[in-house]
Amino acid sequence: MTQQSCPCCRQPVTVPTLETLTLALNLQPLQARILKAVWRGKGQPVPTSRVFDAMYEDDINGGPGEAAMYSALKIALCRLRKRLAGTGVWIENAGYRRGWKLVFTDGQAQNDDR
Repeated sequence: MTQQSCPCCRQPVTVPTLETLTLALNLQPLQARILKAVWRGKGQPVPTSRVFDAMYEDDINGGPGEAAMYSALKIALCRLRKRLAGTGVWIENAGYRRGWKLVFTDGQAQNDDR
């Protein structure tokens, strides 16, 4: 656990480190890559293209087509959000065509419709 400033309100919050959270939740590799990509944004919107790059960083062909990438992202993100519920860390949609962003919460379960 580390003390960090909330990206939205700048209040100090205690959050787990990325590595601790990844290990504690036993994340699948694709989920861990998505979380890592969004975590690097430090609360700022991370474009979907950057998340795709992280998802397929080991694929020399750059991954499947865009439609398949969106499908894989949606499925992995849904599963990742379920694992993150109650941890105080959340990934939410930053708005149309803006991507995804990391949010620190009070640890309450979040709504998957975000």
